[in-house]
Formats: sequence, C-alpha cells, structure tokens
Amino acid sequence: MSTAQTISQEAVTLNIAELEAIIRRIVREEVTQAFEAWRLYEEPTVIEAGSPIHEDMVELLRMKEAGTLKLLSHKKVWGDDDDLSG
Repeated sequence: MSTAQTISQEAVTLNIAELEAIIRRIVREEVTQAFEAWRLYEEPTVIEAGSPIHEDMVELLRMKEAGTLKLLSHKKVWGDDDDLSG
C-alpha cells in the first residue's frame, strides 16, 4: 500500500508517549489512504430493479413477511468457533 518508513537516529531517544503518537499518526494516515483507495463513502450502491441482487432482496423480504426467514450464526451452521457475530 505504501512505502516503508524509516526512523531517524533522533527517534531512538523518543519516550513511549512520543513513539505512540508517531505510531497513531502513521496508522491514521494508512487508514485514510485505504479508505480513499477503496472509496468506501464516495458513492452509494444502486441496486437496479430486475437485477439478481434486487430479486434476492425481494425474495428475502417475502420470506421475512411470511415468517420463513431464518438467520443462523456461523457457529450454528458450521459448528466451530469462528462465529463473527459477536
């Protein structure tokens, strides 16, 4: 994503608080660059009527209204500890 950043000889004498501040700044810059690269918040997603994802969403809404939609956790489906739902 970005080039490696080197530390000057002065940085060797930094205290912990100063080092933490530098790390926070670098991480903040990296996250900002990633968001800009991914364009996460730039354009809304448009789902066109008749598209496959629209049809899936309509079907899910029908199932919800009919009471037949059942959401399962990763652990319940796969039986392992990789449940990301919290």
